[in-house]
Amino acid sequence: MLMAPSKILKNLLAAVLYREVVAVTALPRANPVVSVLNGSYEGLYLPGFNQEAFLGVPYAQDTGGWNRFRIPQSLDETWYGTRDAKTYGDACPDYRPRNDAYGMSENCLSINIVRPAGLENNTARLPVMLWIHGGGYQYGSSGLPAYNLTYLVQKSVEIGLPVIGASINYRKGGWGNLYSIEIQGSGNTNLAVRDMRKALAWVQENIESFGGDASSVTIWGQSAGSFAVGQLLISYGGKTDGLFHRSIQQSGSATTAWCNGSDWYQPIYNNIVNQVNCNLAPDTLECLRTVDYETLYPFLNSSAVPGPGFYPTVDGDVLPNYPSELLRAGRFARVPHIYGITTDEGTDNAPVGVINTDTDLRKYLLHGVGFDFPSTTVDHILELYPDDPAQGIPADTGAERFADLGWQYKRIAAIVGDIFYHAPRRYDVRKYTSWGNPTYSYRFNTRPWRENTTSTAPDSNATGGLAPASEGVAHFSEVAFVFANPTTVGPWPAYRRLSDQLSSQWIRFAHTGNPNGPGLPKWPRYDEKEVGLNLVLQTETQGGTYVEEDTYRLAGREYLTHWARRRHV
Repeated sequence: MLMAPSKILKNLLAAVLYREVVAVTALPRANPVVSVLNGSYEGLYLPGFNQEAFLGVPYAQDTGGWNRFRIPQSLDETWYGTRDAKTYGDACPDYRPRNDAYGMSENCLSINIVRPAGLENNTARLPVMLWIHGGGYQYGSSGLPAYNLTYLVQKSVEIGLPVIGASINYRKGGWGNLYSIEIQGSGNTNLAVRDMRKALAWVQENIESFGGDASSVTIWGQSAGSFAVGQLLISYGGKTDGLFHRSIQQSGSATTAWCNGSDWYQPIYNNIVNQVNCNLAPDTLECLRTVDYETLYPFLNSSAVPGPGFYPTVDGDVLPNYPSELLRAGRFARVPHIYGITTDEGTDNAPVGVINTDTDLRKYLLHGVGFDFPSTTVDHILELYPDDPAQGIPADTGAERFADLGWQYKRIAAIVGDIFYHAPRRYDVRKYTSWGNPTYSYRFNTRPWRENTTSTAPDSNATGGLAPASEGVAHFSEVAFVFANPTTVGPWPAYRRLSDQLSSQWIRFAHTGNPNGPGLPKWPRYDEKEVGLNLVLQTETQGGTYVEEDTYRLAGREYLTHWARRRHV
């Protein structure tokens, strides 16, 4: 039986987290209290940062019981006095509960807010950076240590451009993306994206109470969080309702994720109905709402679903058409964008130890990537991506094959990285710019530091070391740098300086829609050249940040984009 930790345990966990990041250097100060539309919350004062945090604040009702598989419901209560907002809220259900140290339940739609202290005396409102966590749309939560917002908010104060940091939980897996004729007919589709819009609506209604500017909200995410940002940009055909004003996408877009329909989901839905004995009910969806959480949980396990798992769908409402078609038609939010990828995205998706021959690779491309490629198409992909390790991924590793991961590991890593990340990024930014949206594209190119790794470079005396060479600059590599957390960026000065650069660029973008500023490398707009321009983000020991033309593996990326609709994007 899955049970959320007790309130005592949750408070202890919150104390442990902040003991790790807060050195008590200031005089004691009362915890802050903020009044929102429904009532008042007491948060935490963080003396080491001179910040205030409000954690686990509900933005919608409990999604259990009759609210299960239903669009998020607005809060419907008010209260006198104050309620605590001192620990992260429960994560929404997923199949990796070990990652959710603050509990996991259906009562999970919450927002966290971190702000500089003393805003009650300021009349100026601060821009809001709202983080949407990743996890393949199947797992994860805003309470994970990697998403600690305190260092980023601290950096914003240091550079004289203070922001308010926010992060949210939303329904994932089948809890947020289950689909069927029954769900389509009830109007309860794409709950994950609807949760995010509900959180953004809560921000519009309440963020000024925290000192935030409701007219200056940047939505920002990585991996599935980046997919979500892309989907929010095209939701309702680009109708933002004033919920956000800038976007940052790190590794993924609306054209990365699958958009399978009822022909894919209906058998999955029917199987769940049968497994929990709802198959004889006249309304199977209503019956699913009566099933105990502990009984239903195992049957919504994304890891047991064949294929990619549960993702948003083209429902004719939230997503009125395929993402690629909405982008082509200009039916997306007209806001400034940052959008980028890591150099070696494909190492995160490449199958390990099984792609040794052309036959292995051909079979995988025919049956393992979700495109239903014709055989002739696979032939051409093999021509575009030859079995030459010097052209593979991780890049810049020469003739090394990492053969223990498969003789053609680097070849398939290049292909899948382009399928899911590099090709969609190029397609999307070209559509953004073709409709006049200021767009800044990047390629992050620094191999990350790992705490539990033997150090080999660049400082052999430091604790930890570089991530394995076989992973390269993998998916998620840039996250620690953007969040400006020195405990995860690593101890090396060049890494700290690169982190200072990235976090400053993101913060400046949140203020102005432009990441450029004094002391920062010039970042051109993508469309300043017809071929497109990327800012390559790397340490000074690698030669420093520089601008490149967006032409690497161009023939392969263009060809894969041509076939993207076979995956229903």
